Amino acid sequence: MKRTAQQLLALGLLALAGAAQAEVTAITGATVHTLGPAGTLTNATVLVRDGVIEAVGVEVPVPAEATVLDANGQVLTPGLLAPISNIGLVEVSGVGSTNDQRLKDTPVGPAFSVRHGVNRFSVLFGVARTGGVTRALAAPEPGPDVFAGQGSVIRLDGAPAPVTAPDRVLVAALGERGADRAGGSRARALQSLLQGFAEAQRYGRSNELSRRGLASGLSLPYYDLEALERALSEKQPLWVHVDRAADIEALLAATETLPLPLVIVGGAEAWRVAPALAAREVPVVLDPLGNLPESFDRLGARLDNATLLHEAGVTVAFTELVGHEVRELRQYAGNAVAQGLPWEVALAAITRVPAALWGEGDRLGQIAPGYRADLVLWTGDPLELTSWARWTMIEGQRFDPGSRQLQLRDRYRNPAQRVLPPGG
Repeated sequence: MKRTAQQLLALGLLALAGAAQAEVTAITGATVHTLGPAGTLTNATVLVRDGVIEAVGVEVPVPAEATVLDANGQVLTPGLLAPISNIGLVEVSGVGSTNDQRLKDTPVGPAFSVRHGVNRFSVLFGVARTGGVTRALAAPEPGPDVFAGQGSVIRLDGAPAPVTAPDRVLVAALGERGADRAGGSRARALQSLLQGFAEAQRYGRSNELSRRGLASGLSLPYYDLEALERALSEKQPLWVHVDRAADIEALLAATETLPLPLVIVGGAEAWRVAPALAAREVPVVLDPLGNLPESFDRLGARLDNATLLHEAGVTVAFTELVGHEVRELRQYAGNAVAQGLPWEVALAAITRVPAALWGEGDRLGQIAPGYRADLVLWTGDPLELTSWARWTMIEGQRFDPGSRQLQLRDRYRNPAQRVLPPGG
């Protein structure tokens, strides 16, 4: 269909109007930890346009139309990232109806995706943002199967489409947790994992007409086989919950020929096998506060786990699996620094590294042109508890510190006052 000159003119005017309405924000005077090649910049400016970082530097010109946020020497970092968590999936852990993280009585494993269960109205999003956390991997918890299912990256601003990277990682469990799902045997748990991938490879080599018939003779249903086959073909990262050193060694040996990036989650005893992890370039996502022998899988847990892994050449990230505690990520990183981990490495463990593990390292986790404007302005060192987040920004939208808990605090701080602040 041909357009008239008037129609073309109208379209052009609309385009110009859209460009004129572009949201531009300039953050000035900040100490910027870019977590990228630029390193740390003093008295720098970060220019954000339409939710994307446009420029970073000490001599960035500020457009006349920009909204200026004066950082006044405070510290600017990328938004913190929770590598794996149940945030958005579990609202109250003691109330089963608010738990969309795990399956109970169904055999679905690898194909289970939590992306449709994310609650964008979760009150925990505001709680996480008070700790500077802007995104997380919402992941399933192992249920009846060794394979837990698919984890998705979500944004924590309550956007109508909270899932920004669906089904990004495949989650499984071995060791004690896996044994509980495989008849009580650790060996059987690992065997089940390998068997699943072997069946998926056989399934993937079959033609379309024979696949369903083949699946009927295999241990996994066709939808799980298709999920595993897709993981193999797309080289989807396999995140495995495992703590005991011997189980980690067994996993490394058994998966040597699998064309999948491997990530260890938990890794309480990972320091014992650090050279092997480094040789395979297998990252470890851990809790740096986990130093108690809470089970036989964790007898070797120690506070300097992250430091020993880093010194051996292993990439580390820090996590809190419980959504209520995600806000404490920076505290975890600070504790790791107290145990000898370099400060920059600790900050990267909750910013740049999780982004890379999700396959999002080209858009998240750094302050650099072309990256999403997920930013946090801190009063001081973000890894010190005496500092706090002035505001948090997610794709250019700024959030002042706030949560339902803080609203309730303010509402009832002085019950004698005649007019109460609004409650959430």
